[in-house]
Amino acid sequence: MMVKLEEQFKRHLQRGRFFDKNDRVVIAVSTGVDSMALLSLVTSLPASLRPAITVAHVNHELRRQSQEEEAYLRRYCQKHQLALLVKHWPRANHPQTGIEAAARRFRYQFFAEVMAARESPILLTAHHQNDLAETMLMKLVRGGQLSQLVGIEAVRSFAGGRLVRPLLPFSKEQLRAYAVAKGVRWYEDATNQDLTISRNRYRYQLLPALEKENPRLLQHLTSYHQQLAALLAWQNQEVQAQLARVAEGNQLHLTSWEELPEVAQRLVLQHWLEQRLPAIKQQLVDELMAGLKNHVAPQQSWALPNGYQLVKDYQSCRLVPTQKNHGKGQNGLSTVVELGQWYRVSDQRAIRVIAAKDDTVGQSSGQEMWLAPDQLPLRLRLWRAGDALRLKQGGHQLARRILIDQKVPNAARQAQVVLVDAHDEPVWLVGRKWAWFTRPADYRQRWRHVLISMKEV
Repeated sequence: MMVKLEEQFKRHLQRGRFFDKNDRVVIAVSTGVDSMALLSLVTSLPASLRPAITVAHVNHELRRQSQEEEAYLRRYCQKHQLALLVKHWPRANHPQTGIEAAARRFRYQFFAEVMAARESPILLTAHHQNDLAETMLMKLVRGGQLSQLVGIEAVRSFAGGRLVRPLLPFSKEQLRAYAVAKGVRWYEDATNQDLTISRNRYRYQLLPALEKENPRLLQHLTSYHQQLAALLAWQNQEVQAQLARVAEGNQLHLTSWEELPEVAQRLVLQHWLEQRLPAIKQQLVDELMAGLKNHVAPQQSWALPNGYQLVKDYQSCRLVPTQKNHGKGQNGLSTVVELGQWYRVSDQRAIRVIAAKDDTVGQSSGQEMWLAPDQLPLRLRLWRAGDALRLKQGGHQLARRILIDQKVPNAARQAQVVLVDAHDEPVWLVGRKWAWFTRPADYRQRWRHVLISMKEV
């Protein structure tokens, strides 16, 4: 068993190319059978494969034997000429609840520190086939995203480098048999028998029961893990290719998105959201799918986690930070227009009103207007819900209806400026539509002739 497992481990490393002899690796060792087997397997590699090794150990001070375990590991590393870094987690710092999660955070923070101190880009942990099976079953029972059923990744990013789990193809039974054959001592953690901990119930009750149904359960789950990981990697490539077509930063182009098959629409939308907002629930994705494809409501918004909202504006939607909605009728802008002066009406545009002269009108671009003397001075302000523009055929048209008909996005509506006369009647919904004022027969003698122009700034 000892020789066979060492050979299998070597071949697995060569296939996975996890590290080579020129690398520096940190091995997380708890003195349990898994991590001691990993340490032994790595140190037993031939010189052509064996990397430079630093052992990292956390003394959690949770058990009486913690001191004994640390002392044993110090002797082991000294005997095998291995660098060892140890950190204690003082009992005074242990929380009253959630101690497992807190201990894990403490460990991995220490591992990151060791990687930085030893200039090592690779951390090795001893997660194995049983851990993978337990995690997959726990995820299956708990529910969530299909991608989570992969369980434990063989390699993932960590602390600016990589966290590598080279034992995933090997079972706990194999590792234990190897340690016995090799004469490697290890320590059992008494808390592993505590069935109030959910993982222990899967480990000691559920998995053994399922293995009675099929002794090859671990191998089958490992195969599913590999198949699903490969499928998701391919899916991710396809989704990224589609995203390049239908998305641009925080904006999704809905016309292009709706041309995709429905299953691709869902995946692309979910991936686009998760790039910015992790852990999006399926129920929310379903709601957003229905809303984005609802052409009866071309403008909508949805509150999202992490202080964001999704805003749909006709043919696009975008992710924006949640802001207080001041609504229509903002009164923040109110400027009297002096002739000849330029006034910004947006980030990109400015307008000017000048006195028009018959001999120069044709030389300047803009809209000619004849205004009654009592209509001056003109004023710029933000539009209001009751604003209506006079029509040439008689009657009025609400500014709100103009904005809807022209499919102006909500964000642009909030900043829409209107040019009004001295009676606060709209003359121009700026950049959108002009009002019509019926002129008397002698308007050329009594009314004021102006030219209103716009330019990019």
